[in-house]
Amino acid sequence: MREEVKQRALDAINRMMRDGIGVMEASRLARTSRRTVKKFMKREGIRTLRKKGKLKIVPSMKQRINAFILHMNRGYSATASAKAVGTTVRTMARKTVNGIPIIVKVDRRWELNVLPIFRHSIVVYGRITGLGDNVQGSGALPKERILPPTAQSQEEASIDDGDIKSPDADTAIWFQVDFNNFLSTLPRNEVGRYYTPLIMQALKNQLETADVVDTNLVEKFKNNDDVLSHSSATGRLTDDEITRLEQILNRYDVSLMTPANYGVDDNFIPDEVEFIGIDALGEETSLGDFQIFMLRDDEPAIYPSDSSGNPVPEVIVLDYNLADELDY
Repeated sequence: MREEVKQRALDAINRMMRDGIGVMEASRLARTSRRTVKKFMKREGIRTLRKKGKLKIVPSMKQRINAFILHMNRGYSATASAKAVGTTVRTMARKTVNGIPIIVKVDRRWELNVLPIFRHSIVVYGRITGLGDNVQGSGALPKERILPPTAQSQEEASIDDGDIKSPDADTAIWFQVDFNNFLSTLPRNEVGRYYTPLIMQALKNQLETADVVDTNLVEKFKNNDDVLSHSSATGRLTDDEITRLEQILNRYDVSLMTPANYGVDDNFIPDEVEFIGIDALGEETSLGDFQIFMLRDDEPAIYPSDSSGNPVPEVIVLDYNLADELDY
């Protein structure tokens, strides 16, 4: 079974346990087939039963604990969550994960004491503007090249063709940054929306700050009358400093458009969910690979690159605090 097919089956199984839906609906949402999901469950030894016309997974106690935590994490009460996974609050109150009680009583109400920690793959991508805020490249971005097959994504913001005033009008140009092991307590449908603004701020801080000395490129920029006029009016280029983004693209006054688009993928099965105690939530650092793509024919040109033309992604450092997610 191919990895992509396996991950879609895992997604369907997780939806069945988490949301209490049948295999047909779960398969549809996970973009796979009922036959594939059943074949995978048989191969993995996952027990099932038919109840009220729906195929239900018969979870182990470990799976019940995992599903209970995931259910409560979506905002349901302890009572509703216990009922949804076929157990009781009294039973769950005695359970621990890594020695930590999974629920504690606060003001006579049961609350989670641990949270699921997901390992997401997040891609943030978008367009680039140049001098005069003109959009670079053509109108349509090849989404199928950017996002993994199982990713949930935000719809791309529409661009008026009249805003595209670039010498590369027949070329799709976009930036993207990929975080392939992004830790978060937020589920897939929330993590992208929450972190995209923070990721974009990190990109702009690292790539759009004029702190790179490049005398040769500055002289090249000044040979253009429009650039010379703009830089004189704004005080740019006086210290031979440019931004890293300008250096990568060899273009003056380029900027990453906001708001950006995002896609999120995560791969986990209920038996493999990791958990973290709320008291342990703290600082995290994630590293992302930033690249710029220019696609005119079948194969894109990718920047930055080395002297041989081989892509060398720019590493983006994102510092964040998991405890901040509690307020989301």
